[in-house]
Amino acid sequence: MKQRVLITGGSDGLGRALGRYYRSAGDDVWVIDIQEPNASEGFEFVAMDMSAFSADALKALKDPFDIVICNAGISVSGDFVTIPDDKEDQVMDINFTGHRRLIKYLLSKQLINHKGRIAFVCSATQYLSFPIALTYSASKGAMDGFAQALESYLTAQQISVTRIYPGPMNTAHSKYYPGAATEGGRRPEQSVPSIVRGIERRKRKVCPDPISRFYRVASRIAPRQLARKTYTFYKDRLQDGGEG
Repeated sequence: MKQRVLITGGSDGLGRALGRYYRSAGDDVWVIDIQEPNASEGFEFVAMDMSAFSADALKALKDPFDIVICNAGISVSGDFVTIPDDKEDQVMDINFTGHRRLIKYLLSKQLINHKGRIAFVCSATQYLSFPIALTYSASKGAMDGFAQALESYLTAQQISVTRIYPGPMNTAHSKYYPGAATEGGRRPEQSVPSIVRGIERRKRKVCPDPISRFYRVASRIAPRQLARKTYTFYKDRLQDGGEG
């Protein structure tokens, strides 16, 4: 059965990879982004900056969706005390606040089907200390907490909520961490099957790659040691006071 899928940040990276998967399966894919996707992708496009949420921009969304994937995200990195507040505010606005407002809008307009699915792309930083990007980690933590509460709120509508915790990926997102040894990572296409399967099976949590699964286990067994190792890994980046 053809599904209607809505993906934020679907013009690039993991969002685009997920959109391509659903499109190849014959589903209708809508993308919310500031960057228009390539026409060859076959996505429907809604131009909107998640940090400047606009209900007017969403008027093109007329029919309810079966799947909504909250994926758009940015970051800023460096020594926490030197990062400008306005940059950190934007991270919170895009990664968390914009998605909270989007979900509220979709539910208020009955634009998510009964027994539909919502997925939030959180981060493996929920299991791994990330000292060069505190506000990024906080924004993903806020999304994680919101998703957990939303799950209960949607019980009567039987809408499932899946939280996804990817590790480092080889996408444009790595630009936020120059010189921090975060380059490379897993290609987003490699994580798509486990993410899609988790959403389909209505799993509550999905760690879609070996790194995120390792961090999840390590955070339970030896959280303090993991935090110290992370500091050692990134301390040069902190000491040079760099900002990405």
